[in-house]
Amino acid sequence: MKKTILGVSTIIFVILFMLLGVMAVNIEFNLMVRRKINTFFQPYVIVSNDPVTVYLSSNEAVIDENSSAILMEKNNSGNTYLNVKHLNSAGTTYSLDSAHEILSIVGDQIQLWIYSDGRVIENGIEIDHKITIKQIGESWYVNLTELNALELGKALGFYEQTYQEGGSLIIKNQYEVYKSFNNAQKEWLFATPDTLKKYQKNQFELSFLYDLENIFIKTEISNIVNREKLIAYEIDESTWFVISSDNKIGYMRMNLNTVLEASSESKRVVKSKFNSTYTSPIVMTWEAVYSYNPDTSLIGEMKGLNVISPTWYALENSTGSISSKVSTDYISWAKRQNYELWVLVSNAFDIDRTHEFLKDANARKKFIEYMIDEARLYGYKGINLDFENVYLEDRAALTHFVHELAQYCHNNNLVLSMDVTVMGGSDTWSKCYDHEKLGEIVDFLVIMAYDEYWAASPISGPVASYDWVLEHMVEIAEKVPSDKLIMGIPFYTRVWREYPSKEQANQYRTDSTAIGMEAQNAFIEKYELIPIWDDTEKLFYATFFEEDAQVKIWIENAKTIEAKLDIVNKLNLKGVAAWRRGFETQDIWDTIERIKP
Repeated sequence: MKKTILGVSTIIFVILFMLLGVMAVNIEFNLMVRRKINTFFQPYVIVSNDPVTVYLSSNEAVIDENSSAILMEKNNSGNTYLNVKHLNSAGTTYSLDSAHEILSIVGDQIQLWIYSDGRVIENGIEIDHKITIKQIGESWYVNLTELNALELGKALGFYEQTYQEGGSLIIKNQYEVYKSFNNAQKEWLFATPDTLKKYQKNQFELSFLYDLENIFIKTEISNIVNREKLIAYEIDESTWFVISSDNKIGYMRMNLNTVLEASSESKRVVKSKFNSTYTSPIVMTWEAVYSYNPDTSLIGEMKGLNVISPTWYALENSTGSISSKVSTDYISWAKRQNYELWVLVSNAFDIDRTHEFLKDANARKKFIEYMIDEARLYGYKGINLDFENVYLEDRAALTHFVHELAQYCHNNNLVLSMDVTVMGGSDTWSKCYDHEKLGEIVDFLVIMAYDEYWAASPISGPVASYDWVLEHMVEIAEKVPSDKLIMGIPFYTRVWREYPSKEQANQYRTDSTAIGMEAQNAFIEKYELIPIWDDTEKLFYATFFEEDAQVKIWIENAKTIEAKLDIVNKLNLKGVAAWRRGFETQDIWDTIERIKP
């Protein structure tokens, strides 16, 4: 018996000795064995973390900065509070006028005004219901429990996952698209990405695994999830932030073989009120009114035109007053010609006035109600909004204002169109527009696809070359349905003069003058120019020298306009809008009339 035991012990000793020998020379094998031991013992300890309030959107999960206060309120009163900044989601926009303590919320056919004293204005009518808004720290919150007690409030889609006292509070929106996966095995959740990365690093760090006692060090984790569906957000190339249906949250290592599936509980359908009723292409032009209205008896036939937009209105001050240059004679003429009037109202391109206006709820209301009253009085068919030169920080505020205006327009059977520049460009002239959201809100988005080289451009160039227009219209058509897009075309060009710099070698100073097509043709005739056709830009080009400058002109005419109309047909856009009437030659209308239905 003793011999048997000794023999077995000897065999085990030899095996262990050989195993240790292999581990000594084979690092990979050594590490594999130690990881297996580590996995077998699974030394972990669940470290209690403070519960938090988390808002889930399609793209991110945000832990509220005032989580403890929100959870205390939840546990004490049963009321859930939502940070108002999260109202900008799933087709909802908001604006908080902190000076007057008014919260404006707009959704699809939903408009709510909530005052600090709890009063609620629902679609223009005060109702017998109170909703609390209050400030916590630097942020404002709305009582979601009270909001969801209203049918219109509930229709906004915000709700909380089943909550258990002492746990985290998860707020979602039924219209948001969430990415999730079915977890196939038990996984550890870590409190922070750093603790997860430290754990992963230790699993592969030689010095850590060589020290045998480290194998038995307990890893601190925040929770464990088993086989269940998890909403996931990619933090980096190896980390997910996940949320379970029972409100467990944490960071876990990403499984590269797992594909996240996108889904939402409800599909939000936003229907344009008018675009489907316009079966023919929209052909629009602006009537630029600066000091006085034109003599309509001098306006010739404009074949194919069905919408005209006189620039009569402008924001006069930050309190919402509007200046007007309305002409009843012009209105009568337009109606006799069967032109729809979509009157233009601008922000006078005053960036600071606009900033103050957008944050003032009463000013916005005054502006909107004035324009609606004017439309009723004069029988306008639509309003064309032209807010340009807006601070980038006011991007969301501008979108919300447009949303407010759209509600009023649609309640009064008015078309709302909005003029915007192409995507990209400068902060205050291009990036200030949320093209995708605006495209959802308005009936038609009018893209000012010109000023490729603007008046003060340091380099001379065309107003709207074909490739430039096509590229930008394709880009926007990927964000906004094509049947809501009207492409702006120029009835003007610029005469450029380049002067050699006297300060820098091989550099030029430029200046430009905008001219209409009649003036352009007279210019060509005066200087006896022979234009060259550029088939890439689909424009005519001419140049000559005068005194100390080289003069350049990219020519717009019926042929170049016809080329641009090809983009409208190619992308199935809703139509065109031309800046401006009076700059064109008569043959342009023959060309535009041929736009495909």
